[in-house]
This record gives sequence, C-alpha cells and structure tokens, in this order.
Amino acid sequence: MRYGVLSDVHGNLPALRAAVARLRFEGVDRWLCAGDIVDYGPQPNECVAEIAALDPVCIAGNHELVALDELPSDRFSWRARQALEWTRTALSEDSRRYLTALPRIASLPGLVMAHGSLADPEEYIRTEAHAQAQLEQLGREHADARVLVLGHTHRSLLYGSTSGLLDVSYTEAMPFAAGERYVVNPGSVGQSRDRERQPRARFALLELPDDGPGSVRFFAEHYDHGAVTEALRAARLPKDSVHVRPGKVASIRRRIRRLLTPG
Repeated sequence: MRYGVLSDVHGNLPALRAAVARLRFEGVDRWLCAGDIVDYGPQPNECVAEIAALDPVCIAGNHELVALDELPSDRFSWRARQALEWTRTALSEDSRRYLTALPRIASLPGLVMAHGSLADPEEYIRTEAHAQAQLEQLGREHADARVLVLGHTHRSLLYGSTSGLLDVSYTEAMPFAAGERYVVNPGSVGQSRDRERQPRARFALLELPDDGPGSVRFFAEHYDHGAVTEALRAARLPKDSVHVRPGKVASIRRRIRRLLTPG
C-alpha cells in the first residue's frame, strides 16, 4: 500500500494542490491527512473540499478542534488567535460538518495516525526521548502497528525505535528496517517553519507492503506562494502565515510587527 501523507495544510490551497499533484505523479493507493486542514491560511473551505475529494483517512488537528470549540485556545500563539476568529466566521456549514466528523486518532493495517501525540493533539513530538516514548505507547496500545504518523510540529521527522533520529532525505526513499517501529512526520503542507528563502510544501509517500518493512520518501515542493500571500492580504490576515521562519531574529521581527500593527 502506497499512502500519500499530508498534514498541516492550514488553509493554503496552492500548497495543497502542489502536494497532491506531486503525489499523484508518484502513485498513491490511499490518502492520509494528519489534521490541521484549516486556520492560519485564507482558503479553509477550499482546502476542506480538496481534502474531502481525496476520500482520505483523516483526523482532526488541534486547529480544527479549537475552531469548533472542542479545545480552548489558551495554547495558541498571537498569530493563531488572530486567524482563529476569521476562520470561525469563514467556515461554511459543509466544512463544519466534515471537520466535526473527524476522529482524533485513526488506525489502519500497520499504522496509527494522530496529530500531536497519541494522547494529546497539542503535544509537540520533537525530541528523541519524546519519539521513543510514543513508540513505547504505540507498542502497548497498538501492538500490530509498526508506523506512527504524526503532524503538528511543521517539521519533517523520521525516528526509529532502534536506529534513533534519522536525517531526513528529500532526494530518495528511506527504507525501514525489519522489526523496527517508526515515527513519521511529513512536515507541513501549508505553513513552512524551515529556514528557507521561499516556503515549500512538505509531505510524504509512505509505502507499507504486506511482505516487507516498507519505506518513506519525503518531499519539499515549490508552489505559488505569491498567490496565497495575496489571498492573505485580501483577508487581512498576517502575510507571514505561510512561512514562519525559525530563530530569535525572526521572532523579534514578528513581535515588532505585531506592536506596530494598528488594532
């Protein structure tokens, strides 16, 4: 089975379409979406419709849960809170129905998918210790699963129960070892948090055959970020919602812009 793995689309339609087009070119049997289809970006309904048309196995991310008042917004950043109210008013009834029906966790043959962690859609799994704890929990609760798909961090990640944290390759498939469990995070389709000149859409192709350990290939695809920036401007949303650069300098600049922005 070849899974096209998407996560953290965040209302960015050009990025989503670029990701889907590339995965269709590579060949996909089934689609997975690890949540956060909406919020931050200016095209939530369009992205929900595009995802729904794929007929994926899809779970709710924390941004869906907050937008639907199923989680409080107290963990949200100022940027997320600013976008939240706009998203709540922009969501159509069809989008709300689709998002409301999403589960928080999904289980398929050989894999389990959650947004933040197995227990908490708002938990960030970034370190080796956190990833190892997730795999131990996976073994206790889902003994037949060998892959845990997560989102939420906006950073691509591959961690093996024996091999540890692996350097992600964007040039070739990374094979799995027999008998080993893995955490796979495809990265964010719609809101890059990598240090790069132009934001890219990140996603993955996960192959889990019945007769072998399988592999994962990560992608970082160019897309028309100018189009989504214009849509953000038209919606009066922060234009850097598609690309939150890491680092202290970028963080200081964002805080200064916030203080200088009227209202």
